[in-house]
Amino acid sequence: AAAAAAAETPVETPPAPPAPRTLSYQHYQSLSHCTVSVMEKKVKPEEATVEFLGAGLKITVARAGAEPVELALALYDEIEPAACTYKVLGTKIEIKLKKKSPFQWPQLEAGGAAVLPAAGGGAAGVAANNSASAYASGTDWSKVDKSMTEELEKEKPEGEEALNELFKSIYGKANEETRRAMNKSFQTSGGTVLSTNWGEVGTTDYEKERQAPNGMDWKTWEGDKLPMKDDNKD
Repeated sequence: AAAAAAAETPVETPPAPPAPRTLSYQHYQSLSHCTVSVMEKKVKPEEATVEFLGAGLKITVARAGAEPVELALALYDEIEPAACTYKVLGTKIEIKLKKKSPFQWPQLEAGGAAVLPAAGGGAAGVAANNSASAYASGTDWSKVDKSMTEELEKEKPEGEEALNELFKSIYGKANEETRRAMNKSFQTSGGTVLSTNWGEVGTTDYEKERQAPNGMDWKTWEGDKLPMKDDNKD
């Protein structure tokens, strides 16, 4: 009886480990290139690694204090790794793949529709519509991208990031004369002056009339103090 009772005792199944986080992506293509957009926002350039293989693609996002997240794709056809590029943007990582053979891939990843030689070179997918929408799935990824961009714009930057955004906004809306003033004053002063007044900047030699924040001095690499604009003021 005791053995029967033991046999009836249910065995608890340990919970399944959570599925690892993956990187979502979209893609579109032309005859010569395929663009893959990894929809991961606010990634720093040093946190993203993209590896171009002969017929594969591997993306790794390694943020500080978090487990790295990877996306590995076996591509439908071969690419030219040396001619492939990528950019880390505010809302995504945009990857541009150079196809080795110029034809419309039926899909991004390997497997699926067979490919037959096409007239004039390249290849054509059996049962694949080469005039299909640029997006491989039914999802309108341009709307997804726009939504993520709007969400990112709603997040107000703080501190140094906010200051940089302010400078970018001023520079973007400025006329050519104001931009020249900002560029010359900032570059020739070693980053201590940023002026929008070309009338002043155009006649000022910031390398001779050095300025520094209160309590700070310009010095050589050897530690010798350099003359500054306010040295003769009492």
